[in-house]
Amino acid sequence: MKRIISMLLAVMSVAALTACGQQKDTAVDAQGLAKALVEKVSFESELTAVSDEELRYYFQPSEALPEGLPEGCTAAAYMSSGSTAEEVFVIQCKSGDDAAALRASMQEFLDSQKTEMERYLPAEVDRINSAIFETYGTCVVLCVSSDTDTARSVIKEYVK
Repeated sequence: MKRIISMLLAVMSVAALTACGQQKDTAVDAQGLAKALVEKVSFESELTAVSDEELRYYFQPSEALPEGLPEGCTAAAYMSSGSTAEEVFVIQCKSGDDAAALRASMQEFLDSQKTEMERYLPAEVDRINSAIFETYGTCVVLCVSSDTDTARSVIKEYVK
């Protein structure tokens, strides 16, 4: 009897520790975070919201994203008029796989932005190189700004 109780307690302890180690992905409010970044972070240029139609242009089907922007993703983006490389993209995906594919696609986009800036606005390359480009669970965040300290603190408010 003591062995059965000891075994049962051991199994329950392992189950409890395993449950504590699992972290649930919490969804990030993409619209709210993007808007907060635009309002609180210092940008040299005025950023304007990117429409859903324009977002589809940036996430057209490619090797990384065969279907384009994955279904069920919520996205918000703001871009400068082109006089700077400043921009904000926040995309909340349904799954980690979607987030990974989206990040790969966004890396291609960021690399092409960098190539263009090297040709036309070389001073903007440093801003791109120091951009915040992170994945938080299933949320991908890109913030190109010189004010990265403020951007990180804003992101921290939304990603817990």
